[in-house]
Amino acid sequence: MVNPGLSETSKLPRVLLADDHHLILDALRAMMQTNFNIYAVDNSQAFINAVDEFHPDVAILDVSMPGADGFVTARKVLERQPSLPIVFLSMYGDASYMDQAAQVGAKAYLSKRAPAQELIETINQVLEGETLLAGSGKDNPSTPAKGELTERQREVLRMIALGCSAKDIANQLNISVRTAEFHRAAIMQRLGLRSTAQMTRYAIANNLA
Repeated sequence: MVNPGLSETSKLPRVLLADDHHLILDALRAMMQTNFNIYAVDNSQAFINAVDEFHPDVAILDVSMPGADGFVTARKVLERQPSLPIVFLSMYGDASYMDQAAQVGAKAYLSKRAPAQELIETINQVLEGETLLAGSGKDNPSTPAKGELTERQREVLRMIALGCSAKDIANQLNISVRTAEFHRAAIMQRLGLRSTAQMTRYAIANNLA
């Protein structure tokens, strides 16, 4: 499945979307088509083929895809095109999935419950060469250090250290509770931490709380 309105001459960044839910593809395409040149597919093999045919500047991939696991699919593509930035967009928000995404070489991992603007900002950051997952791009000297956090992550970590619950963080930052929980998992993955106590000690040691 591809975007019927795809412009071959568009100068907008080319974004390849892969998700097995057509409603999600349609919604993402409608939301992003002003900023990006979109090509949408709904299975693993179509994603692999589209990388060769569409030559995307960045690829957005679901973890669960018909035909093959998203991580396996990403690994196959990156073996052939290691410079392609891949962003995982998934319902799964725990750190173990982020670890797997980092291990295969993805640049970012985002929750499907994140605000639309956060996805667009993530794509733009990745297009500018940033890596938002700890452990990705280990051979790239421009990759941020493991302990580096985004501004939003620093803000969430500070609030966690102050004793705020996911609901408190969601209310104050005007995000969903699930997005707040996702940020927490992303912080733990990036810093290699496993508990609130460790996160609090890190925040205090680094003048974040």
